[in-house]
Amino acid sequence: CTQACEINGIKIDVDQIIAADVMTLHYSPEYWGPVDPNQFYPLRFSPEIKRHPCVYMPFGMGPRTCVGMRFALLEIKLALCNILKRYDVVKSANSKTSLEFTEGPAVRRPKGGVTVMLKRRNNPI
Repeated sequence: CTQACEINGIKIDVDQIIAADVMTLHYSPEYWGPVDPNQFYPLRFSPEIKRHPCVYMPFGMGPRTCVGMRFALLEIKLALCNILKRYDVVKSANSKTSLEFTEGPAVRRPKGGVTVMLKRRNNPI
Protein backbone atom coordinates (compact mmCIF):
# COMPACT_ATOMS: atom_id res chain seq x y z
CA CYS A 1 0.00 0.00 0.00
CA THR A 2 1.19 3.51 -0.74
CA GLN A 3 -1.23 4.97 1.78
CA ALA A 4 -2.96 3.79 4.95
CA CYS A 5 -6.42 2.29 4.48
CA GLU A 6 -9.21 0.51 6.33
CA ILE A 7 -10.88 -2.73 5.21
CA ASN A 8 -13.85 -4.13 7.12
CA GLY A 9 -12.90 -2.04 10.15
CA ILE A 10 -9.26 -3.18 10.12
CA LYS A 11 -6.73 -0.36 9.78
CA ILE A 12 -3.74 -1.14 7.58
CA ASP A 13 -0.72 1.15 7.82
CA VAL A 14 1.72 1.89 5.03
CA ASP A 15 4.37 -0.87 4.71
CA GLN A 16 2.49 -3.19 7.08
CA ILE A 17 3.09 -6.86 6.27
CA ILE A 18 -0.05 -8.91 5.68
CA ALA A 19 -0.03 -12.71 5.44
CA ALA A 20 -2.77 -15.29 4.99
CA ASP A 21 -3.20 -17.77 7.85
CA VAL A 22 -2.87 -20.84 5.64
CA MET A 23 -2.70 -23.34 8.54
CA THR A 24 -6.13 -22.28 9.80
CA LEU A 25 -7.57 -22.58 6.29
CA HIS A 26 -6.04 -26.02 5.72
CA TYR A 27 -7.46 -27.47 8.95
CA SER A 28 -10.81 -25.66 9.19
CA PRO A 29 -13.82 -27.99 9.68
CA GLU A 30 -15.94 -25.31 8.01
CA TYR A 31 -14.18 -25.91 4.68
CA TRP A 32 -13.02 -29.51 5.03
CA GLY A 33 -15.99 -31.17 6.81
CA PRO A 34 -18.06 -33.20 7.38
CA VAL A 35 -15.13 -35.55 8.18
CA ASP A 36 -12.67 -34.15 10.75
CA PRO A 37 -9.84 -32.34 8.87
CA ASN A 38 -7.28 -34.16 11.03
CA GLN A 39 -8.48 -37.56 9.80
CA PHE A 40 -7.16 -39.20 6.63
CA TYR A 41 -10.00 -38.99 4.10
CA PRO A 42 -8.80 -39.23 0.46
CA LEU A 43 -12.25 -38.47 -0.98
CA ARG A 44 -11.88 -34.96 0.42
CA PHE A 45 -10.06 -34.06 -2.81
CA SER A 46 -12.42 -35.79 -5.24
CA PRO A 47 -13.48 -33.67 -8.24
CA GLU A 48 -17.16 -33.92 -7.23
CA ILE A 49 -16.54 -31.80 -4.12
CA LYS A 50 -16.33 -28.12 -5.05
CA ARG A 51 -14.42 -25.71 -2.80
CA HIS A 52 -13.11 -22.21 -3.19
CA PRO A 53 -9.61 -22.44 -4.77
CA CYS A 54 -8.06 -20.33 -1.99
CA VAL A 55 -9.01 -22.81 0.75
CA TYR A 56 -6.09 -25.09 -0.15
CA MET A 57 -2.91 -23.33 -1.17
CA PRO A 58 0.20 -25.25 -0.18
CA PHE A 59 2.24 -23.35 -2.77
CA GLY A 60 0.69 -19.92 -2.31
CA MET A 61 -1.78 -18.25 -4.63
CA GLY A 62 -1.95 -15.56 -7.26
CA PRO A 63 1.02 -13.74 -8.76
CA ARG A 64 3.34 -14.99 -6.00
CA THR A 65 2.67 -18.70 -6.43
CA CYS A 66 5.76 -20.83 -5.86
CA VAL A 67 7.72 -21.10 -9.11
CA GLY A 68 8.78 -24.62 -8.18
CA MET A 69 5.24 -25.94 -7.62
CA ARG A 70 4.97 -28.09 -10.75
CA PHE A 71 8.48 -29.43 -10.32
CA ALA A 72 7.88 -30.26 -6.63
CA LEU A 73 4.63 -32.09 -7.40
CA LEU A 74 6.25 -34.03 -10.23
CA GLU A 75 9.21 -34.99 -8.02
CA ILE A 76 7.02 -36.30 -5.17
CA LYS A 77 4.82 -38.27 -7.57
CA LEU A 78 7.84 -39.89 -9.22
CA ALA A 79 9.43 -40.69 -5.84
CA LEU A 80 6.22 -42.27 -4.53
CA CYS A 81 5.75 -44.31 -7.72
CA ASN A 82 9.29 -45.65 -7.51
CA ILE A 83 8.89 -46.59 -3.85
CA LEU A 84 5.42 -48.13 -4.20
CA LYS A 85 6.31 -50.28 -7.21
CA ARG A 86 9.15 -51.93 -5.26
CA TYR A 87 7.77 -51.96 -1.70
CA ASP A 88 4.57 -52.44 0.28
CA VAL A 89 4.13 -49.95 3.11
CA VAL A 90 3.12 -51.84 6.25
CA LYS A 91 2.43 -50.92 9.84
CA SER A 92 5.36 -51.51 12.19
CA ALA A 93 5.34 -52.40 15.86
CA ASN A 94 6.14 -48.74 16.61
CA SER A 95 3.36 -47.30 14.42
CA LYS A 96 0.94 -45.07 16.29
CA THR A 97 -2.81 -45.30 15.76
CA SER A 98 -3.27 -41.55 16.14
CA LEU A 99 -0.87 -38.72 15.45
CA GLU A 100 -0.06 -35.57 17.37
CA PHE A 101 1.15 -32.62 15.33
CA THR A 102 3.60 -29.80 15.90
CA GLU A 103 3.21 -26.50 14.12
CA GLY A 104 6.27 -25.34 12.21
CA PRO A 105 6.80 -21.97 10.58
CA ALA A 106 5.27 -23.14 7.30
CA VAL A 107 4.09 -26.74 7.71
CA ARG A 108 2.43 -29.03 10.20
CA ARG A 109 4.40 -32.16 11.09
CA PRO A 110 3.69 -35.36 13.02
CA LYS A 111 5.35 -35.11 16.44
CA GLY A 112 8.10 -37.73 16.56
CA GLY A 113 7.62 -38.61 12.88
CA VAL A 114 5.71 -41.53 11.34
CA THR A 115 7.08 -45.05 11.67
CA VAL A 116 6.28 -47.61 8.98
CA MET A 117 8.07 -50.56 7.42
CA LEU A 118 8.80 -51.07 3.75
CA LYS A 119 8.42 -54.70 2.73
CA ARG A 120 10.14 -55.56 -0.54
CA ARG A 121 7.75 -56.94 -3.15
CA ASN A 122 8.61 -60.31 -4.66
CA ASN A 123 7.36 -59.25 -8.09
CA PRO A 124 7.89 -55.51 -8.59
CA ILE A 125 5.39 -53.94 -10.92
